[in-house]
Amino acid sequence: MTGLPPVPGTRRAAVQRARTVLVAGVSGGTGTTTVAALLVDAAGARRGAVVQASDHSGGELASRLPRLDPASTRDAVHDAGAHVLPAAHLAAAPENALVVVGRASDEGAADAVAALDTAATADPSLPARTVVVLVDRTARGTAPDLGTLRARGVGAVVVLRRDPALGRPGRIDPGRFARATVEAAGAVLTALRW
Repeated sequence: MTGLPPVPGTRRAAVQRARTVLVAGVSGGTGTTTVAALLVDAAGARRGAVVQASDHSGGELASRLPRLDPASTRDAVHDAGAHVLPAAHLAAAPENALVVVGRASDEGAADAVAALDTAATADPSLPARTVVVLVDRTARGTAPDLGTLRARGVGAVVVLRRDPALGRPGRIDPGRFARATVEAAGAVLTALRW
């Protein structure tokens, strides 16, 4: 028993109502799992529900989530790892969205542009439903050039600043997040219309 409410209508209609946000990194180690865990927690808090969380091929998402409660909604966040094209194909359904994660640098922004171009091969309208999250791990903060990303028609670009609460291994602790982390998560959810 999953605790999910009953679904009226056909299975196809239920699938159309459910929404999945696919989080894909431009390469391994960019912070995709941490961003996915942050979005699961923030979306759940904003919506007053436990959002489903799923992970590509046995990754580490469960170990990053602040708690492991049964999902109470059919909406989901899926950590797709460094697999932008497969994630883009799954996100091509109009109710779904894509979050591309890269480094907060000019090179990371260029990698995100390449990922958007790849995603557009699955669905030309997908970049408009895509949020790019650039993860900044530097102590002083970086200011990457975002012009090329914005010129691609991306839904939003959010820079996630360095936060020791996210840098620790294991479960993230929302009670320790820096204000900038809370604001960045809120900006991503708003851009996703969640």
